[in-house]
Amino acid sequence: MSTIKPARKFGQNFLRARWVAIIFAKWACKYNRLLEIGFGEGFIGSEVLKRCSPSLLVGIEIDERLANVLGSFSFFNANFDGVVGDILAAPFRKGCVDAVYGSIPYNITGPLLSLLSTELRVPAMLLLQREVAQRLNARPGTKKYGRITVLVQLTYKVRLGKLVPPSAFIPRPKVYSQIVYLEPKEDMTPQYVIRKVEELTRCIFSERRKKAVKVIAKCLGGDTTKYKWLGSKRVYELSPSEIVEIIKTINV
Repeated sequence: MSTIKPARKFGQNFLRARWVAIIFAKWACKYNRLLEIGFGEGFIGSEVLKRCSPSLLVGIEIDERLANVLGSFSFFNANFDGVVGDILAAPFRKGCVDAVYGSIPYNITGPLLSLLSTELRVPAMLLLQREVAQRLNARPGTKKYGRITVLVQLTYKVRLGKLVPPSAFIPRPKVYSQIVYLEPKEDMTPQYVIRKVEELTRCIFSERRKKAVKVIAKCLGGDTTKYKWLGSKRVYELSPSEIVEIIKTINV
């Protein structure tokens, strides 16, 4: 392990609980080409490489201080490809990986889940802050329901896994984390539609407690008559399927 001090600007909390890494590895062994987001010091990746036989494991890490760690893993593992870069800015080819996993910093959780739902759309196992994890299977009309809930539920079946205590990390975060499994739906919303959903929800959920009819008309332009079927619902009461129906009223 390196002696690099976790950087606050990257939201780094290095995992130190081997039992969590083993859970990741058991899941990862089902797939052939893997992407680990936030490779860090390789705590999870080393367990995956030891227990699985992936034809490719790409580890992406934004912190340039960890370039030597990536280089060391690449030297000793022919099937490992270390990349210093930002997952949110990285170009992806469709089908480049079979699955994604990682312990995700809080500061990129929303954008990353949006990227997974709109672009990558492959199975994922993520370690997220517990509050964020529980938003992903929230129901319309509840406090935890939001735009990321909509995007994820239109693409994935969400299953919550084990809780992970602060003691599993260095430094210790102030909150519990939770494992989340995301399995692509067989009838997932088409990509061109989900991209429109992403644009619309970014606008309407900025006024989540206002009447949906008025907010949608303001975001999309035009009058409110075509959205009267929504009745008096507030934005945060709209189901994912209702938001897709709204998208269908515009030119996608």
